[in-house]
Amino acid sequence: MSRSIKIKLIVISLLIFIPATIFGQQLTVVTENWRPYNYQDPVTKEIKGVSTAILKQVLNHTKIPYEIKMQPWNRSYHNALNEKNVLIYTIIRTPQREKLFKWVRPLGQGGFSSLYKLRSNKELRLRTLKEAKEFNGNILTNVNSMDHIWLEANGFKNLDISQQVVSCIKKIFAGRAPLLIFNNSNIDEEFASAGFDARDVEIVLQLFQTPPYMALSLSTDNEILIKIQNSYDELLAEGKILLID
Repeated sequence: MSRSIKIKLIVISLLIFIPATIFGQQLTVVTENWRPYNYQDPVTKEIKGVSTAILKQVLNHTKIPYEIKMQPWNRSYHNALNEKNVLIYTIIRTPQREKLFKWVRPLGQGGFSSLYKLRSNKELRLRTLKEAKEFNGNILTNVNSMDHIWLEANGFKNLDISQQVVSCIKKIFAGRAPLLIFNNSNIDEEFASAGFDARDVEIVLQLFQTPPYMALSLSTDNEILIKIQNSYDELLAEGKILLID
């Protein structure tokens, strides 16, 4: 066999081996119950939501095998921080998280996270961040959420931290704390799911905008990142995926 033929065979073997090795790996997709973005149907157990629909279209188009796991946010976040080939969604891209993940693409424009109080609490007023930090009362938030991380990064100490969003909602109505940080993009669905009406709370102080994203763990191969980004860009250009308002 000539040298040139040997070289060609080696090149062909490498071209076959690389995609099989990289894209044949299963991607673990982690998320939480966060309506309307991602949630598990109580009857069919199917993972649905507006973000899930985009995610499935993009990943199906890449042909990368994947499995979606619905978990408490703290566990999903820990997996995405520490394990290889993990994709997490719907995750809000904030300055504090910028270097913790490989950011794929946005799922929409997002809403705003604000401090809320019970509408019946007529005396509670906040005009500035300084007043909110010095307020003599706790702010309800769930652990390792975008809101929790933002509050700590901005010097808030008066926090009441829960494992789940539903616990925060129940606590404010039970009078356990006067303030709750929440996002306007999903407040109606989350409150209704917990058995409450979002019209019973109102914004005291708007804090920050929250663009929703898909992100990969830092140890994930860049080839997987590029393949998912290319799939997203192609489907978006063809009008086959619609981003969240």
